[in-house]
Amino acid sequence: MAEVIEIAGGDGVPPEPNWRSIFGRAADREAASSYWKSIISEMRGAEKLAVANSHAVIRLVVAYVTFDQSAKEVVKSGPVIKAKKTGVPTYNPWWTTMSNAASQAQALEKELCISPRERGSGAKVVKKQTRTTGAARFLKQRG
Repeated sequence: MAEVIEIAGGDGVPPEPNWRSIFGRAADREAASSYWKSIISEMRGAEKLAVANSHAVIRLVVAYVTFDQSAKEVVKSGPVIKAKKTGVPTYNPWWTTMSNAASQAQALEKELCISPRERGSGAKVVKKQTRTTGAARFLKQRG
């Protein structure tokens, strides 16, 4: 009897990353996992999910979490702060980080065809179908 070897992502669904290797805070890991599941579900439903998309989805999740972290800091201190040395008003670095994360997320959503405007575009992922015959039920596979 042939040994069956399972390959992660063999069903077309990329395995969820170990968020602990990317995010130090538990809250960020939980948010990342939630975003991952939501994005994967959306892409699967639109028939646009492939294992090849996994790195782009990871980058999108990182952009979302980075945006959330930055937005919390901007809410605390505002988009404009006084420079420490000169006291001159300047953009809060968190504002810049938040804006960059938003831009990255927007570009990745477009690339993955998951933004509302892009959902109808892009090709659907064709699933490989195994061809079977009536006799296939009775014959053992040879390894």
